[in-house]
Amino acid sequence: MKTRGKYSSQRVPRSSRHRETQSPPNQSSQRSHRQRAKRVTFRLESIYGSPRHGNKYDPIDELIFIILSQMTTQPSFDRVFTRLKKETQSWDRVIKMPLSILKELIADAGLSNQKAPRIKAILERIKKDFGEISLAGLHNLRNKEVVAYLTSLPGVGIKTAKCVMMYSLGRQVLPVDTHVERVAKRLGFLNTHTPISQVHSELESVVPPTLRYAFHVNALSHGRQVCLAARPKCHACQLRRMCQYLKAKTSIKPD
Repeated sequence: MKTRGKYSSQRVPRSSRHRETQSPPNQSSQRSHRQRAKRVTFRLESIYGSPRHGNKYDPIDELIFIILSQMTTQPSFDRVFTRLKKETQSWDRVIKMPLSILKELIADAGLSNQKAPRIKAILERIKKDFGEISLAGLHNLRNKEVVAYLTSLPGVGIKTAKCVMMYSLGRQVLPVDTHVERVAKRLGFLNTHTPISQVHSELESVVPPTLRYAFHVNALSHGRQVCLAARPKCHACQLRRMCQYLKAKTSIKPD
């Protein structure tokens, strides 16, 4: 679809819109969780200072950056994204680029056989929908419509969509990656058996909209540095007095 202006004329195709469903909230427990979530967010922010983790301000850049980040380490995908931007100069050139060359350019980020065709398919779809490789038109849409469009793109899930929304569109959403999910579950904000399809809506019901950015970026830092998956550094954790995981762990009597 062709555009007449930078923002006003871009629209999400009607076929990509859908409704999001949420589980009924447990109001009694949520009130307590919200108060604890505020304290946790302020504590984490005082420790980590709300870093952006290299995330991008342009929504197309952020979308490709997140795809490159999947199943790899931050130094790798940071380096690969910088190289890709330098070598191609524009996303239009990526569309025209042979797939074999794109695979070589992003090989360091891992899974290039999956990521390269996915990147090309996403860019082609966006250009077809909007007449240019730009997601600026999403600024005019409601959160549900933005989620609907982004998750209709090839290989884009809810976490990737919400990262684009939070980092690049300034929306008060809360992406839940593996680190944020782990921290939230150990603090007791999510049930340990909460399915991945519900973690975003449930955690957003606990963390107030104005604190979601700070919670995400700082919980991400905490999960990478202290609240590790296999060997969490509980002795060094400044949240240990609020941690349900540690409480349960230390309450077990030795044999």
